[in-house]
Amino acid sequence: MYKLFLDIGNSYLKWASVIDGDYQCFEPLVMTEVLKDELAAFKAQGVPDEVYISNVGKADAVDALKLLIQEQFQVFPIVLSTQKQCCGLVNGYDDFSQLGVDRWFAMQGALGIYKEPCLIIDAGTALTIDAVIESQHKGGFIVPGLATMRQSLSLSTADLADYSERAISEDNESPFEGLATNTHSAILGGTLYMTAAFLNQLIVDLNAQFATQFKLVLTGGEAVQFGNLLDYDFDYVPDLVLQGMVNVEESVKKV
Repeated sequence: MYKLFLDIGNSYLKWASVIDGDYQCFEPLVMTEVLKDELAAFKAQGVPDEVYISNVGKADAVDALKLLIQEQFQVFPIVLSTQKQCCGLVNGYDDFSQLGVDRWFAMQGALGIYKEPCLIIDAGTALTIDAVIESQHKGGFIVPGLATMRQSLSLSTADLADYSERAISEDNESPFEGLATNTHSAILGGTLYMTAAFLNQLIVDLNAQFATQFKLVLTGGEAVQFGNLLDYDFDYVPDLVLQGMVNVEESVKKV
């Protein structure tokens, strides 16, 4: 039995397979390349029996991908959604459907690994933070991600446009070298410090509010850029959403 799991974001598609119970995660694909490659990466694993999709990306790209999967694999993909309650996790939103499906499955993934109170920080196009205590989602925050902040400078400040575009392309770990002496480094360092300062203060406040010490669980491609500026230890789990999808699918099938 080959189960294919697709975590579709705004920029990347992360994917994993479960073949006869064996979980394997693969390198993310750039969304603009997925259709051009005609599912070559997925085919290399064989023909999937089941396909599960979590999507926060553009609807038209996902629709095209679903159509290709149906045509080439003769499998109808199952699009997963946020629930009020599932697998022991209780959604803390007033309207549970407003919670992004990526955040929901990131929490499910963390719940499958950790038992202590967790702060799940997903660093992508948006930076999202969710608090989970004893399987109860307490709520969270959404702020711009690093690339989004840098893009805002490009759009709003003409003199910084060229430098911002360069900074947006920085998707690897960025070493901190102190006060910047050029515009490109100033944008990189400034946005890194804004993100880290926000998270460091938020952790202090939430630890005090809930009288606990949250376990920090980071995921998302941008997390490697600011992780070294955090004042707290953390675990980085790049496939956290995929793990959550697998956990939910397996738990639901057992019911």
